[in-house]
Amino acid sequence: MKKIVFGLLLLGSHISNAQYDPLGAITSWADGYVVSHQSDTLAGQVRVGSVVNDSPTGIVIRLAGDKRVKMSGDELRTLVQQIPDFAYVTGSIPRDRKTIVFERVPNPRRGGKSMLLERLTPAGGPLALYFDVSGWKRTIEYSFGNFTLSHRRDLSYVVVKNGQSPLIARPGSLEAVHDAIFGDCSEFIRNYPVANRRDWDRFGEMVVAYNQLCALPY
Repeated sequence: MKKIVFGLLLLGSHISNAQYDPLGAITSWADGYVVSHQSDTLAGQVRVGSVVNDSPTGIVIRLAGDKRVKMSGDELRTLVQQIPDFAYVTGSIPRDRKTIVFERVPNPRRGGKSMLLERLTPAGGPLALYFDVSGWKRTIEYSFGNFTLSHRRDLSYVVVKNGQSPLIARPGSLEAVHDAIFGDCSEFIRNYPVANRRDWDRFGEMVVAYNQLCALPY
């Protein structure tokens, strides 16, 4: 279905937005850029006009001189839009979050088909969390300016670890996911020996801690 939408753990000290909440793509003009499969980058103002299965599919980039380039989501591996200043007024978006980032990753919900999914953890390291829109018990539209989150227990995630097949993480599966993606790093396990559904709100923190603690090749 096609829709139009308007869319750390700091070790030994404190947590600083280890995990962002999903916001959805912005359908008004926003500063940003896109990267194609050929690694070509177009920067300017970026607008998402349509989505299919909650993945951006119709994108317009406005370049200098008001030149406009239309691209399909299938042509892109990265889509970045800068969060507009007015969106910080409510205080629900942390000031240190500057952009909304969609990256192309295999989606287990779609038989491993690669899709543009919203990334919810900072860049860097072998692990990343993406919003699992299909697993969300939605009561409202997933779109920027409309999407609000009452509790992270309503969410599930696509977890991508370099060199491994992506998996779906849910509150009820956190113990198994903990063993599957964190179990190869003894230093991490010393800090987070176990995890269960009560630790779900700290899952993003765990991902960032793993990326900091565990020097895996990627």
